[in-house]
Amino acid sequence: MDQFLQALINGVMLGAFYAAMMLGFSVIWGVMGVINLAHGEFIMLGGYITWVLNKGQILPGRLEVDWLKMEPFYALPLVMAIMFVVGYAVQRVLINRVVGKPHLVSLLVTFGLSIIISNALKLTCSADPRITETRFGGAWNLGNVTIPVTKTVILGLALVIMGSLWGFLNHTRTGKSIRAAAQNKQAARIVGIDINKIYALTFGICIAITAAAGTMISPTQAIDPFKGPPLTLRAFSITALAGLGSLPGALMGGLLLGIVESMIGIYVSGIGTNLAIVAAFVLLVVVLITRPQGLFGGLRPIQEAEQL
Repeated sequence: MDQFLQALINGVMLGAFYAAMMLGFSVIWGVMGVINLAHGEFIMLGGYITWVLNKGQILPGRLEVDWLKMEPFYALPLVMAIMFVVGYAVQRVLINRVVGKPHLVSLLVTFGLSIIISNALKLTCSADPRITETRFGGAWNLGNVTIPVTKTVILGLALVIMGSLWGFLNHTRTGKSIRAAAQNKQAARIVGIDINKIYALTFGICIAITAAAGTMISPTQAIDPFKGPPLTLRAFSITALAGLGSLPGALMGGLLLGIVESMIGIYVSGIGTNLAIVAAFVLLVVVLITRPQGLFGGLRPIQEAEQL
């Protein structure tokens, strides 16, 4: 029983991170129809910015600033602000040119962007794995069950990010405009919504959330320039499980995948971790065959917009 509870706790914490990780991927796809293959690289970019702020190393091994050293979780708002600007600029300069084009065009462009980001990180920070240091270490022991403090903080931050995004989309004028643009672009234009601005804001917000996932992962897993593609694949898997644009579904889908991976990792010795990755994509194929609209949501990208 203790082993089961430990696997369940680990799975819930991992699943909450997965849910937060895929939000940006799902919303960009739902609102703009762009499948962002650079999603994992933006996660890593957020992780590297956090590492720079945590270690105070502007150029690793060449320029160190002692006063810059920050707790990674405290650096989260700054990382999100930086990456919002980056995302906004990337959308205006690059992504806006492929919106509405065949999916293959956006796939090729974002794939090229992923290669640029990963190799730029390699050139500036080297390929060495990096990990940030946090004061939120240690664990709580409940009998034979261990609850890591760091992962508990990540769980809380993931829930706050998801709740904030839900509130923004449902209770602000800009959020309702995003939902309207996702539902019917032409109708949104008729009522005076600037679609290009909404798309840029959406992309910026989603890249900020994506980078936040990089900040959250940086104290628990080593980051490197080429760790992005597996994270992109997981985001794609959870999006398929959740249903495109379904925020409650994102949480449930992330929890489901996290628990499945955790259970396999604990109960299947030797190849548990590798088998968990395989199981994630077996689950994806099964869902695509049996319920292509997702387990928790429909095919409609974002919930029907309320009256503006």
